Amino acid sequence: MTTQSLNGDQAMAYGALAGGVKVVTSYPGSPSSGTVEMLIGSALKHEIYVEWSANEKVAMEIGIGASMTGRRALVCTKSVGLNVMIDPLMALNLTPVHGGLVILLGDDPGAYGSQNDQDSRPLALHMEMLMLEPSSPAEAYAMMHEAFILSEKHHTAVIIRETRSFTQQSMPVEIPDGPYPQPDLGVVREPYRFVPVPINAVAKHRALHATLKAIIPWAEKTAYNRILGAGRKGVVGVGFASRKILDILDGEPPDSFRLLKLGVLYPLPRKIIADFLRESEEVLVVEENGPFIESQLKALAHELGSSAKILGKQGGYLPDEGEVFRWRIQNALSQWLPEFIPKKTFLKENEDDEKPTKRSFCGGCRYEEVLDKLEEASKGFGQNPFLIGDPGCLVTVADRLDAKYAMGSAVGVADGVSKAGCKERAVAIFGDSAFFHTALPAVCNAVHNRSRILMIVLDNKATSASGFQPNPGVGRNALGQNAPALDIERIVRACGVKSIFTSNLDDTAPPLAEVFRNALNSSGLTLVVVRIDKKTHRAL
Repeated sequence: MTTQSLNGDQAMAYGALAGGVKVVTSYPGSPSSGTVEMLIGSALKHEIYVEWSANEKVAMEIGIGASMTGRRALVCTKSVGLNVMIDPLMALNLTPVHGGLVILLGDDPGAYGSQNDQDSRPLALHMEMLMLEPSSPAEAYAMMHEAFILSEKHHTAVIIRETRSFTQQSMPVEIPDGPYPQPDLGVVREPYRFVPVPINAVAKHRALHATLKAIIPWAEKTAYNRILGAGRKGVVGVGFASRKILDILDGEPPDSFRLLKLGVLYPLPRKIIADFLRESEEVLVVEENGPFIESQLKALAHELGSSAKILGKQGGYLPDEGEVFRWRIQNALSQWLPEFIPKKTFLKENEDDEKPTKRSFCGGCRYEEVLDKLEEASKGFGQNPFLIGDPGCLVTVADRLDAKYAMGSAVGVADGVSKAGCKERAVAIFGDSAFFHTALPAVCNAVHNRSRILMIVLDNKATSASGFQPNPGVGRNALGQNAPALDIERIVRACGVKSIFTSNLDDTAPPLAEVFRNALNSSGLTLVVVRIDKKTHRAL
């Protein structure tokens, strides 16, 4: 065993290695990409397979397939990526997994690198799937390691939730020296095990509920849920929020209230919570994002006939939006418990010190120039195009877009604008990674339904906004090895798009403004591929 200082990303990666992971898949997106990047660096040494998948749904499906063969798989995603993989997950919950299958879910309270401030925890209720959240890197290592065992024991996928701020916390963590065994349960081929259909869906749903009940005894005993301190006042710290509370206490147990550190988010350990409520006159719930746990505790208290008053976000003690900073928790504790004296003080004016650092990959971005050329060409026709963008690098020109929703949505949204009769030309602008992610089905739909929109692909030959990871249009894979590079123009032409133009920002023959004029003069469905040359894109 050795002790190393690890941040949350690294602790998750070591936990996966020690847990015997064999297959790792992901679509780039922080938080969670840091863990994948570390595993990429360890892939050859530890003989694991790692890939950047075309999108999160594909990543999830590869993980499912690996599990079916009896090998342990890790699928990493951010909050909005979980939305993309919901479809297979809503069948996976009914099909008992074989090899351990873990989903590392990175939520982003504060929206530091996301288009929304999403709370993904309610999806655990929706999917009826075990969800855990660590409070520290040491706990993250232990959770990840144990999650594979839990997955195989109870035949269910396990979700481990983390936040962006959590990933950047560091502490000494004891880890075993390699090599790490990789269990192989062998391929399983049982009739209907992995085949949910109408004749067995209800029975499988009933079996899922039995699985959740079987998990409860473990949830009640695990050290991820534990009570510190004493008194008739209680605080529930959920996941990483409990670490923030302990920071205010300077790492010592509370002396003016009892603290329930809650690391199992679904299914809730009802007995330990019931005992906690029974011994508490009032309970303050501290959690990131919305009042997910607070609402469930109120329902449980009502069911138990508990007189404990439960407070938190719904009572105005903490905000529903953004990250819950330590100074806010400190103020909430002081407001709720006037005699409370923090052992370590955090101030609002130092809030930026708590915010996670974010690497910017947008340096040298030239998308302003692209829009300038489009605007120049449009004015020649007396047009003011309706611009629909995709997330990613286009955030740098967000002020010039009319709309921006999910990855791959620009084509469909622009087509809707056009089909509704908008007098201006609808233009969908998206990157090469978004094209392979989910834009392609919308392109097929646009061809079939005779769309007249203009599509502009900004071809970076990388997933630029997340750190220049490869996508299917790049001639290398996650490990930097040679791989087939798919050609966007050939794919779109095969789909039926007939009007296709290609240019480069620095091309003089033909210049980009002229290419845009020709494209805008085309009345049917049109594609312009703008290649962002690595020599001219400083960030590349």
